[in-house]
Amino acid sequence: MPKRDSQKYYSISVIIIAGLMSVAYICIGIFLIIVPDSAFAQVFFPSIKWSYAWGAILIIYGLYRGYRAIEKYKEDTEEEKEEDEYRYYDNKK
Repeated sequence: MPKRDSQKYYSISVIIIAGLMSVAYICIGIFLIIVPDSAFAQVFFPSIKWSYAWGAILIIYGLYRGYRAIEKYKEDTEEEKEEDEYRYYDNKK
């Protein structure tokens, strides 16, 4: 069954938000590694080592979320192409 326009817009917005969140995680992780003794890091972490560790974890998690967002986008575009092919052969296009 073909997706409605509202479902398409919803899935696109979820993919965009996931991509932006992955970029945010990566940026925060880089910030924690570059400036481990900032006021932000001092509020949350007891030492500089914790700041480095959490920075690395955030970068890895951000890359993972970005990968998942890309895979979701590829999956959605493949489904859309398949739906278009079926519509073409059913003379419903």
